[in-house]
Amino acid sequence: MGILLVGFLLLPESECGALLGRAVACAASRRAVRADSQARCSPHGVPVRALPQARTVQRYNTKTLAKQELRRAVSPGSHMTAGARRSRPMSGQHTKQHCGLVRKPNVRETIQLPKGFPVRHNHATSAARGVRELTSPQPLPPQAFKKVVPLPK
Repeated sequence: MGILLVGFLLLPESECGALLGRAVACAASRRAVRADSQARCSPHGVPVRALPQARTVQRYNTKTLAKQELRRAVSPGSHMTAGARRSRPMSGQHTKQHCGLVRKPNVRETIQLPKGFPVRHNHATSAARGVRELTSPQPLPPQAFKKVVPLPK
């Protein structure tokens, strides 16, 4: 990127060449600053922030993976809903479509994230409009699980 900046700044001056060279150099430097700031945030371009207060979230999963996570921990980068609602759980097929999941889930896990826990707030990419998600760069301990509810068919 630095070579491009030097190359544009050394263009010969003509009546419009100086303006063009300066404009291109400014645009290239803005692009370099933006790319650098995104690279510093995370691999996804979203900064990691600590939760200001404890938050209850949900995670839709298969029954076998839920049992494994209850024994061990949730791996870093795993997806969770942005919040938890006290309601009747959606069916597995509806959850798959609404949240943009690859597999049809069997259970809904309710998780309590502690205050100060590092998370990324994202839009769920393949999900319905307005669906948000949380991911964390740290593993989630098994003590964070509050309950596991089977989804209706």
